[in-house]
Amino acid sequence: MKQEQQNPDGIPPGPEDDFIVEFDFDGGWLGLTLLEGTRAEARRLAAGLVEQFDPLHLAVSKASLQQELEEHALSVHESGPLLTAVAYTDSGVFLADMSVLAYGEDGVTRPSPEEYGDMLLKWSYAEVKGDADITEVALPIGPAVRVQAVLVEKRRFGWGKKLSECLRYWVWPTGHEEILLVEARWHNFERTDELTDLVDRVVPTLRLVPTLLEPGTDNAPEPPSEL
Repeated sequence: MKQEQQNPDGIPPGPEDDFIVEFDFDGGWLGLTLLEGTRAEARRLAAGLVEQFDPLHLAVSKASLQQELEEHALSVHESGPLLTAVAYTDSGVFLADMSVLAYGEDGVTRPSPEEYGDMLLKWSYAEVKGDADITEVALPIGPAVRVQAVLVEKRRFGWGKKLSECLRYWVWPTGHEEILLVEARWHNFERTDELTDLVDRVVPTLRLVPTLLEPGTDNAPEPPSEL
């Protein structure tokens, strides 16, 4: 699933080299973040992830799964995420993707959650269908606004429509100038409850590790595994 992002009006991407994003992945997510964004890097990462699947449970070939992961990693990397992860079934069927992006500018005061309200329901690639569920939440990292909505995705050349569901957390990390966007998206509505829980359980573990410091063993997330 291609993840398209557009910077909110007047809020340029934040300085991505100040920190790295970490979660405590307790299963269900496969880390797909690329550092260099090269084909070779994506191929190595995808090959390692495929080895985490039990070949006896796979309903697809390892080669096709690796190719899918490789292409997804390269596609999402274009939007400049701080972190990318995907969820799959143990049979190798794609379920959802999740990315983290940062918005902000050094020396510029970020808008408060109240001032940012108009941006909460703006997607560059879709429009909201019906009413979105918007909730203010307190995360360990700072205040956040949780947004869950059904989207009508825009098709190329305007042909047809495609529905998806998106769960966003707009996060205001304490002690930082950036606003973080954690966004997960899926098309399988029959698994909405399961995928919503998967996102809601991992977001409170969000933390930022300065890149000037070597992440310690205690800060490193557990190796992700397939759903």
